[in-house]
Amino acid sequence: MSNDFKKSPVTFSLIAVIVIVYVYTTLKYGIEMDVFQGIEAGGFNPVLVVSFQQYYRLISANFIHFGIMHIFCNAYSLYNLGILMEKILGTKKYLIIVLISMISTTLFPFILYFINGSGATSVMGGISGVIFGLIGSLFALACIHKDIYMYLFKQVAFSVILMLFISLMLPSISLTGHIGGMIGGFLATLLIEKIEQSKNKIIN
Repeated sequence: MSNDFKKSPVTFSLIAVIVIVYVYTTLKYGIEMDVFQGIEAGGFNPVLVVSFQQYYRLISANFIHFGIMHIFCNAYSLYNLGILMEKILGTKKYLIIVLISMISTTLFPFILYFINGSGATSVMGGISGVIFGLIGSLFALACIHKDIYMYLFKQVAFSVILMLFISLMLPSISLTGHIGGMIGGFLATLLIEKIEQSKNKIIN
């Protein structure tokens, strides 16, 4: 276990944090939280961010979960995909992708609120936006390098489509958050790879 942690410190740390937060909210509110408890726990709501300048919600929302299945599915998905992507990207780049995915997950619904006022009464939470960000990162690598990355992305493509479909069908799941996370991970990886390629050209 300690050896696995050394290889994937960010992934295991993320899983540990979301589990600890879930245990805390379970002890305080019960196994499942309602929207008001979600707000108190740090969930994202655009009105609170704008009116009360509670910008911490752009990050804190990623760490709360509303039920046992919510935390289990996200922790399991993060474990499987996170370890792979942390190995591919390296810990430093992986951490950057994770942070940008966190912000873009809540930023897209935030922007949408400014455009059409949607989501004013909603509360969002969960690490699934980061998972989509990692999928977006893998897609970026597939676009740039092809080969094994394209093969890996094709392996998860069906699951991505299914997850997006479920996000569209269930109003309790934030489709814009998932898409935002994916776009954030994709663009961040493209930028990082372009910077690295430019550095390599200068060195060579």
